[in-house]
Amino acid sequence: MGILEKIADIEREIARTQKNKATEYHLGLLKAKLAKFRQALMEGDSKSGAGKGEGFDVVKSGDARIALIGFPSVGKSTLLSTITRTESSAASYEFTTLTCIPGVIEYNGAEIQLLDLPGIIEGAAQGKGRGRQVIAVARTADMVLMMLDATKGDRQREILEEELESIVPKKTGGINITSTMPMTKCSEKMIHLILHEYKIFNAQVLFRDDYTSDEFIDVVVGKRVYMPCLYVYNKIDQVSIEEVDRLAHLPNSVVISCNMKLNIDYMLESIWKLLNLICVYTKKRGEKPDFEGGLIIRSNTNVEYVCRMVHRTMVDQFKYALVWGTSVKFSPQRVGLSHVLQNDDVICLMTDDEHRPLLDESGRHHTYTSLNAYITTNDRQTCTGANTTFATGEKLLSGRYESLDYECDESEISHMEEKRLGHQHRRRLVVVKWFVMLLIGVCTGLVAVFVDVSVKNLTKFKFSYVQNKLDSCLSEHCLFKPYLTWIGINVAFVLVSSILVLWEPAARGSGIPQVKCYLNGIAVPHVLRLKTLIAKVLGVIFAVSGGLAVGKEGPMIHSGAIVAGGISQGKSSSLKIDLHIFKYFRTDKHKRDFVSAGAAAGVAAAFGAPVGGVLFALEEGASFFNQQLTWFIFFASMVSTFTLNVVTSAIDGHFGDLSSPGLINFGLFKDVPYKWVELPLFIVMGFMGGIFGALFNQLNLRLTKFRHHYINKRWLLITEVLLVAATTVVAAFLLIFLTMNECRPIKTQLELNSPTIQLFCPDGHYNTMATIVFSTPEQAVRNLFHSEIGTYKAWSLLAFCIVYFCLTCWTYGIVVSSGLFIPSLLIGASWGRLFGIGIHTLFPSIYFNPGKYALFGAASQLGGIMRMTISLAVILIEATGDIVLGLPIMIVLTVAKLTGDYFNEGFFDIHIALQSVPFLPWESEVFSSPLSALSVMSTPVMKFKTVEKVDTIYRVLRTETHHGFPVVDHHTDESNDERAGTFQGVVLRHQLITMLRKRNFISLNDCLRDYLTMDDFRESYPRHPSIESVYLTDEERELYCDLRPYMYLAYTVSHHSTLPRIFSMFRSLGLRHLIVVNDKNEVIGMITRKDLARFRLTHTKGHTSIEELEKIDDYADVKRYHLLIVSDH
Repeated sequence: MGILEKIADIEREIARTQKNKATEYHLGLLKAKLAKFRQALMEGDSKSGAGKGEGFDVVKSGDARIALIGFPSVGKSTLLSTITRTESSAASYEFTTLTCIPGVIEYNGAEIQLLDLPGIIEGAAQGKGRGRQVIAVARTADMVLMMLDATKGDRQREILEEELESIVPKKTGGINITSTMPMTKCSEKMIHLILHEYKIFNAQVLFRDDYTSDEFIDVVVGKRVYMPCLYVYNKIDQVSIEEVDRLAHLPNSVVISCNMKLNIDYMLESIWKLLNLICVYTKKRGEKPDFEGGLIIRSNTNVEYVCRMVHRTMVDQFKYALVWGTSVKFSPQRVGLSHVLQNDDVICLMTDDEHRPLLDESGRHHTYTSLNAYITTNDRQTCTGANTTFATGEKLLSGRYESLDYECDESEISHMEEKRLGHQHRRRLVVVKWFVMLLIGVCTGLVAVFVDVSVKNLTKFKFSYVQNKLDSCLSEHCLFKPYLTWIGINVAFVLVSSILVLWEPAARGSGIPQVKCYLNGIAVPHVLRLKTLIAKVLGVIFAVSGGLAVGKEGPMIHSGAIVAGGISQGKSSSLKIDLHIFKYFRTDKHKRDFVSAGAAAGVAAAFGAPVGGVLFALEEGASFFNQQLTWFIFFASMVSTFTLNVVTSAIDGHFGDLSSPGLINFGLFKDVPYKWVELPLFIVMGFMGGIFGALFNQLNLRLTKFRHHYINKRWLLITEVLLVAATTVVAAFLLIFLTMNECRPIKTQLELNSPTIQLFCPDGHYNTMATIVFSTPEQAVRNLFHSEIGTYKAWSLLAFCIVYFCLTCWTYGIVVSSGLFIPSLLIGASWGRLFGIGIHTLFPSIYFNPGKYALFGAASQLGGIMRMTISLAVILIEATGDIVLGLPIMIVLTVAKLTGDYFNEGFFDIHIALQSVPFLPWESEVFSSPLSALSVMSTPVMKFKTVEKVDTIYRVLRTETHHGFPVVDHHTDESNDERAGTFQGVVLRHQLITMLRKRNFISLNDCLRDYLTMDDFRESYPRHPSIESVYLTDEERELYCDLRPYMYLAYTVSHHSTLPRIFSMFRSLGLRHLIVVNDKNEVIGMITRKDLARFRLTHTKGHTSIEELEKIDDYADVKRYHLLIVSDH
């Protein structure tokens, strides 16, 4: 039974059902089903193919959109041709227009898009004719123009109103019911029945009036859409004067004759009034207004909207505006952003003295004055010179980084392989991919267990040994001995970590910036090597055990990515081992997906937050996501945390007690309520976290620049590491000594289960500061979260916060493997607990839980440094196990991010910029400039013919370093260029080298040719051989290579394309090469990520600027600018 039959049955059932109290619920349920089927009829069924037909996908353009709707043969096409000069077929028979024909009305300086839609027939809302498409397009318009035949009476008008009122969009509603007045027309049981029919089981419903069940159904399905409507009666030349007068006096009606062009101007004026459009003009200071190009805006629009039309960041530069016209009392009048403009006003925008540079077609920097004719600035100077040379890495763009091939291979040999393997092979690949994700989760979890157990044992050994020395020396007055012992052990541990990083420089730091760059499409050297994994894991173990202000959670993300990258390939290039499995996954595209899963599994293992791991991979790393990949990543994350949980329970002696999902155990926050009056306090904490985070990032940036400039030799790097390790011990010892009298009795279960230090305290008591100092950072955070009121004094927390803040800022960047998550949490927890003590002192009546404010301070500090919101919120919620605190955590994270972004960028983004990596952000507003493809493309381009001589290929590869070459058909143009021709595809460098190594040559007389397979190109992945490994005889150089089976169909853009479009296409598709062609489809240039990354968006003190970076191409230039080198080739 079809939908129309079901609707008819329900309508008959409603008609024959008596309406009384007993049948109320039955009728309500029938009405809900009726509305549901009508909605399905409107939306169609993509799976079954219902509602197939040509759609009306017309890009919305102009200042407004009008939908021209009417019955067939009422004159819509004639009207479109008359007022828009757009050709649309018009005839005396019905259904002349079968699709949507757009036109543009030019009126009062505005461009109004007019859509001529196919004629509507009765029953359009139920799917007859093309009614569903027509109605759907009408919903997107700003106004509806109802075209009626004056000779047909009023029946057409009634039918059109009935059909357009049958719009049934998407569902909405809820179950938790509240009302502001008694409900007498619709009971709660009826509401539940209607919502259950729509599969809505968890939502909020608020009744502000006493509505009926029919009205409630209208709300659930969003049945009504209201917009301006003008009824246009055509063919008035065929009716009497009396009928014309009657129609003209109907509400919202206009009478016209398209054939005789009668009353067309009045119709356009009526359209203009209903659209509420006005025109304002702009002027430069000291010049006449520009009355040729006005700005078309809606009525009741203020100056702020006009600023955003000029440029989205113009509001930040706004100082005031001068307005002439009817909206002001005297002309000119100085107004602010909130001033509402009126029709024919003239405005002059004034900005402050600080100008943010933009780019014109020449690629040079200009202020807003040179970009927009209607902006005036107080500073008349503009930057017209070329970019100056900067001496810091973040102002440079390194040419040593290559891009990864994330594009789908569309070559002839790939199609041949797909056809040969068939659908069964693809199904097997999906199963194998699930298995690889399982291995990634298990191995990442085991790595996390190894790190955790090693750190715990080494730390336990160190502190036990030092504490025994302290206990024996308290009575003998020889505290210098345990002090020197402590320094010696820490220095030894940290020295091992430093040596490991010098052995493999890619293991330095947390590795998160490198992983982000890899997922962004950048081939970072050594980032996924086995050598890097060994140095990273062992390095972080000794760095944390050495007492540095670092954490092990960040390196776990990098470790998970390395594990995923290695397992998914089924081989080890470092160990020269090839298991000959997973060979199909040996491409950059597949490896990217596995690395995303590995990074997420690392987060899950570190924090016990599998959902947070998925969101971290989405928010911070992955350049591509789909539903299946999300499931893969979530599965790997769950397996990782489960593996860690199981193995940890076995090591702890209670196998099967799965209570340790991650390396961090913050403990559960039970019975920690908050009141709405505390929300402003949480906002203040977020603001403080943003300030402290921005300060931390700025100090670390300056320190990193100093380190790159002056501490760039190995012995200096090791000396700095040893100095940091010794200073950390000195600072800790001083903190303990200054707080020696702060003793607390051991009485809580937390204190009984945690290691406590009795230093300088009587029996049964412990020193609070010594307990923090002698704990791992994770244990210290937990103590701050769950210690009872009065455990820590305010000045002790302040001293610890300042000291640890400085130590963390200094430590991150030295040559050790280190993370920043836990140190950030510890800094925030200390000042957050201090903030709570202050609030309790000022407002003793407020319920005070110091751990609650410590948690919010930790979240705020972490958000202020990292500038992440969604993933961090979920990670902290999963780590604490309390969803009730989700809203405050989200508030402090958001406020901290917004506050920090006002001053500088996020921590990892700063370090990515320092490495001069061609990183492409998600946002495309950086490229909202008038540049075209001609301004950014690289030229000239080295091209190959479809059948190219071997000697030519060999010489080009020896002299050029490019990794992609366009292939053109070999015909000559008027300039006699032998490489001119239409674009055919792109061949990669490693493909050409493989063809040369495999001797895949032909002579021009060969009829039978042997093709290489995809396996031939995968066998050397990821370390493709260089051209230096190829040796050719003179006879072989005279042969040819047929490139057609191996080239892939790359994306192209016209040379007229704008930079925003180019960037959006390049970033969303994960391209490596984008070919620029002319009108004849001839290659005239190529765009790579380095061409786009030259333009970088920076935020400082609320101001945004676009900088064009200087490109450096070789290692010598990098050394000259003291750039941070992650690793060497």
